[in-house]
Amino acid sequence: MSFFKKAEKTNAFLKMGMMGFQGSGKTYTGTQVAIGLVKLMRQSGLNGTKPIAFIDTEKGSDWVIPHVEREGLELVTAKTRAFSDLVQATADAEKNASVLIVDSVTHFWTELCESYAAQRAREMRRENYRLQMTDWTLLKKKWREFTDIYVNSSLHMIICGRAGYEYDFFEDEAGKKQLEKTGIKFKAEGEMGYEPDLLVLMERRMNMDTKADEHIAHVVKDRSTLLDGQEFIDPTFKSFLPHIRMLNL
Repeated sequence: MSFFKKAEKTNAFLKMGMMGFQGSGKTYTGTQVAIGLVKLMRQSGLNGTKPIAFIDTEKGSDWVIPHVEREGLELVTAKTRAFSDLVQATADAEKNASVLIVDSVTHFWTELCESYAAQRAREMRRENYRLQMTDWTLLKKKWREFTDIYVNSSLHMIICGRAGYEYDFFEDEAGKKQLEKTGIKFKAEGEMGYEPDLLVLMERRMNMDTKADEHIAHVVKDRSTLLDGQEFIDPTFKSFLPHIRMLNL
């Protein structure tokens, strides 16, 4: 008996990640992608009748309601920062939503770490507790409860999170070690950036010719390779459509 069969396209759901610093346009752009995706499904005769779900940690959903309703769509929200709520709400959205936006996933990782540290402090009858190496193994295992459902769920998901800098030590000409920035990463559990099929870094910068701010989308990773490394100024749903067209919708 062979374990292998003819290869076929099984990726049917958008798994998108958006990271950036404050004011970079993560929430707005993620919402525009969700709106465009639902409209595409409806136009294609696919299931797009369910609402857009938004797990909201910082009231971002309040500001996108007009954009969703303007398109004749429905937005439902769950406002929480509890990691346990994140897992349950994602499972609920898989049954009852067309697309799920999570913003910001950074808060859920922070809450998971802080609540675990508080629990350990109570168990050890201390005022506070500093996480140890062995604790990170347990926390990463717990976090996988979310990433597993994110990757494997039958649900289009767009996760937004804060960006953070990566640092490393370099030896200068005098032989002294200096700490320098080496890159930008998803500010959450260390391997979060590996999970999305489409990972975008949002940035806000000024156009020096017009003196107007622009929101720039840098495609950090695209498993379809169609958008990998590209940049879009004030991106829209159409900017990411080549990747979405590759899905077996």
